[in-house]
Amino acid sequence: MMRILFVFAALLCVANALVQSGLPMKNSQLAAPVSRAVAPTMVVEGAAADAAAAAVSSAGLMLAANAGDFGGYTIPIIGLATLAGIISLLAGPVED
Repeated sequence: MMRILFVFAALLCVANALVQSGLPMKNSQLAAPVSRAVAPTMVVEGAAADAAAAAVSSAGLMLAANAGDFGGYTIPIIGLATLAGIISLLAGPVED
């Protein structure tokens, strides 16, 4: 009997934790009116657009373009070897 009361009390606590307290269940007065979004009105023109285009085009030069840039293939090979080692360690034996 005590076990049943304990389980019932535990389920009551779980149900109470899932209920949002402090607000009534149904209150039509708190419903916010729905409004539609308006179309954006800002358009970038002139020098700002030219500066943005120059910044975007120069961003490609900061990335590695060749295998020799930033150490080449060293880090990807180390990462793939580490990943393969972790997978083989966690996979366990394969039985036929």
